[in-house]
Amino acid sequence: MRRRNSLKRDWRCQLFIMTKNDIEILFKKHYMRMYRLAASILYDEDESKDVVSEVFSRLIASDTSLRPDTAETYLLIGVRNQCRNVIERKKTRERFMRLLSDNATEPTMNHSEQLRMTELMQYVEKHLPPITLQIFRLRYLREMTCQEVADTMGVSRQTVHNHLRESIEHIRLHLKTIQ
Repeated sequence: MRRRNSLKRDWRCQLFIMTKNDIEILFKKHYMRMYRLAASILYDEDESKDVVSEVFSRLIASDTSLRPDTAETYLLIGVRNQCRNVIERKKTRERFMRLLSDNATEPTMNHSEQLRMTELMQYVEKHLPPITLQIFRLRYLREMTCQEVADTMGVSRQTVHNHLRESIEHIRLHLKTIQ
């Protein structure tokens, strides 16, 4: 019994290189708690699953070493931060969609607003990579859902989200430079 406790204490103090097997164990152990946290923040099952998957995919992609006694805290903080990112992207997307819908439904838009929208669309078409542009058009101009875009393009829903995030970041940077 004493040996087990001493090994446990020693193991807690050490960092270790995580293998995919270690990450799989963390996934099985902490998935439900991470998912519940994301769901309580986002109120969306699919987005919550995507958030948890994104946290683990970033963990796999990085060479992060975790101490076993802090792994759960690290993962939950990752979920919280990823949820914040999702919420911020939603807000940005909603503002952009309002701008687009106001443009489409308001025939009395003044000349400066029309010029700004035209300039923004020209920027998007000129500066976004081809695949990102196609996903952007399908999602925002044809008003397809992310799953419909994914099915049309033959890519995963997460890929669609990643490209949409990239397009919104491009637009956000452009808007900051012209203001």
